[in-house]
Amino acid sequence: MKTLRIAILLSILTGLSISCQEKPKQQVTETNNEQQDNDHKDIIVISKKQFKANDMTIGQVVIDTFYQKVTAQGVLDVPPSNKAVVSSFLPGKVKNIKLIVGDKVRKGQLLAQISDPEYLKIQQDYIQAKENLDYQKQEYNRQKELAKEGITSQKKWQETQRQYRSAKARYYGLLEQLKMLRINPKNVENGILSATTNIYAPISGYISNLYVTEGSAVGEQDKIMEIINNDHIHLELQVFEKNIMKIKKGQKIIYKVPGLEGQTYKGYVKLIGREINPDTRSILVHAHLEEPHPKFIAGLYVEAKILTEQFPGLSVPDTAIIKDSDEVYVLKLIKMDNEDYEFEKVPVKIVEENAQKIHIDSKTLSKGDKILSKGGFFLIGGGEGGHEH
Repeated sequence: MKTLRIAILLSILTGLSISCQEKPKQQVTETNNEQQDNDHKDIIVISKKQFKANDMTIGQVVIDTFYQKVTAQGVLDVPPSNKAVVSSFLPGKVKNIKLIVGDKVRKGQLLAQISDPEYLKIQQDYIQAKENLDYQKQEYNRQKELAKEGITSQKKWQETQRQYRSAKARYYGLLEQLKMLRINPKNVENGILSATTNIYAPISGYISNLYVTEGSAVGEQDKIMEIINNDHIHLELQVFEKNIMKIKKGQKIIYKVPGLEGQTYKGYVKLIGREINPDTRSILVHAHLEEPHPKFIAGLYVEAKILTEQFPGLSVPDTAIIKDSDEVYVLKLIKMDNEDYEFEKVPVKIVEENAQKIHIDSKTLSKGDKILSKGGFFLIGGGEGGHEH
């Protein structure tokens, strides 16, 4: 019995001894794992001297408003009142044309001259028509007085009225032709006739197309040139029918013009079409520009995005994003003392770049986190940067 008690006691003491030896080993293992995790964090320490010398600043992660977007293509255009086709009202030959495509013209400026002997005949007919009208008017007034006194016959009075109306119609018809030909009727009445008519600019703008040269023969209503005024340029966008219900008047637009790379411009939806193009299954959206641009000309192709539904998202300044090879990250401030700033490299995913703010996706960052918002480029630029732990 005594032997059994000693065996049990020895067993208990042995178990306690083993237990006491294993517990410290477990603590050591956990401590080593925690230290290993810290060693794998990308920590960058920047001295306050380096911070100031490289013009660095501290900012923070914020929640900004972002938008769902509808992609559209289109062109820059001008309203019909800002386009003009210059033509001749009567056939003739072009002379004294000194303009080329791209020349700036002002409203009323002489563009060219058209000459033809037929213009002389119109002026001669006008002189005869005026003389005939003067005679018919006198006869009309004379017969009117006679009709009041009952001296002339009703038939004679009616014939006088008819001839007077016919003379007026002939005269005013030729007068309008002279006006269309830009020939001064007073000069014609004074015997100053011309076989040449002047063509003037109907609007101010730029010569966009030129269809004739010196000596070209043009027919009635043939195009001579086109003028476009870009002062009221706008966007004409094509939006596919599947997206049209998302589009509303007043929505903001951001767009780019190929050839002006790196520039983003703003506009807003002004009008939405009411008919689907059967060939492209798209609808025309008319948009105005928020600011004019001197390099814009009608006909330029544009790529646009119409901002529709709003949603919140994490945002950092574009200067906070650091791109190093395939890495994209920001530096999160984790410690600051009298000598150093200590940052942690936090990988992020860029969802969208919008002007000077970047919409990011991160499982580590949250609103209010302090970050290096400016100056991080020097860390990868080969300069005298901070050091990593």
